[in-house]
Amino acid sequence: MMMLTNHIPIYMQIADDIRNKILNEEYKINSKIPTEDMIVEQYDVSRMTGRQAVTELVNEGLVYRVHGKGVFVSRKKLERNLNRLNGFYEDMKEKGYTPGSKIIKFHKRLPTQREQHILLMKSNQEVYYIRRIRYIDDIPIALQSLIVPVHRVPNLDCIDLNQRSFYSYLEENGTPLKKAEQRMEAIMAPEIANEMDISPKLPFFYFERISCDKNEVPLELLSSYFRGDQYSYAITLYRD
Repeated sequence: MMMLTNHIPIYMQIADDIRNKILNEEYKINSKIPTEDMIVEQYDVSRMTGRQAVTELVNEGLVYRVHGKGVFVSRKKLERNLNRLNGFYEDMKEKGYTPGSKIIKFHKRLPTQREQHILLMKSNQEVYYIRRIRYIDDIPIALQSLIVPVHRVPNLDCIDLNQRSFYSYLEENGTPLKKAEQRMEAIMAPEIANEMDISPKLPFFYFERISCDKNEVPLELLSSYFRGDQYSYAITLYRD
C-alpha cells in the first residue's frame, strides 16, 4: 500500500500513484482503473478524496469516464493534420485505427435559408441530412452532421456510410472534393456529450467545413464535434 504524506494533498498523491501505474502500463489503454469505492478502501480515504483523485486524472486526459460503466485509461491523443482535406474514415485508416460510425439520422429534407445560401441551392431542392457518431475501436470520438445537395449526389442514400468513406465515394463517382473552408472553436456542449453518452463536462473542438468540387461549387456542409480529451490538431505554418 502506498504511504501517504501530509506535505501534498492526499487526492494528488493518489492521482500520482494511479498515473504512474498508467505510465508503467500496469493499467493498459482502455482498461478500467479502480472505482471510487476501491480507491476509498485501498487508500483508506474518504469518497470525496477518491472522487477528486479520479477527476484530476480525467482533467489531464489520462482517463475518461463512460456513463454507467466506469473510468478507463485513455490512449494517446489522436492528432489530425488541418492542412489536408481528409475525412474522418480516411484519417483513421491511415493511422492504423479501426473507424466506425453509428447513423442517428439519415433523411431528405428541404434546406434552411442558410443552407441554401452556403450550398447555392434553390428553396425547393432537397438535401440529405446525415447525423453520425464516429468511433475509434468502439469508443465514441465525435458527432458529425453532414448536409449534401441531393441533386449533386443522387444515390447517396444507397450507400452504407457506416462502413464507407463519403470522400472516397465522391472520388469514385467523378465528383471529388478539391477545396474547403473551415473554422474551428473550443466549446462546451453538454447536449452533444449526452447524445454520445460521455461526460457532459468534456470540452469539444467544434468545426464547420464547407467543401467544394473542382469548379469551386459547394457540395458539403459539415459540422463536427470532436472530443477535446481525445484529439489534438497540427498545422504547418510558414513565414513569408
